[in-house]
Amino acid sequence: MHKFKEFVKNHQLKIALSIGYLLVASLAFGLGRLTAFKYDAPEINIEQAFSAPTNYSGSVAGIQTETTSSTSPTADDCPGKIKGNISSTGKIYHMPGGAFYNRTNPEICFTTESEAQAAGFRRSSR
Repeated sequence: MHKFKEFVKNHQLKIALSIGYLLVASLAFGLGRLTAFKYDAPEINIEQAFSAPTNYSGSVAGIQTETTSSTSPTADDCPGKIKGNISSTGKIYHMPGGAFYNRTNPEICFTTESEAQAAGFRRSSR
């Protein structure tokens, strides 16, 4: 114990500075933690995946208009010579002898070109 008291007496300045440094560092750290911005993380919701009903077909039901019929005519039973198709690029009609005429399954048939144009169809570019 005598050696301890002698050590403290000999190194009193260094010990006081070390204790002061530790107190200031602890105080600064504590104040920093106390005044830090409290960040509230947004709530994460995990949603259940879509499960299709057993009778789900995946196709969208179309709306019947006056220019289309409930059953599309096939290439063989098209009463008119001009075949009309409705696609994402627009309404197109195909004339006999056209590049795609034989491959086209008509959605609507026309007897004259003016009838097709009056219905809002444009002529096929090929």
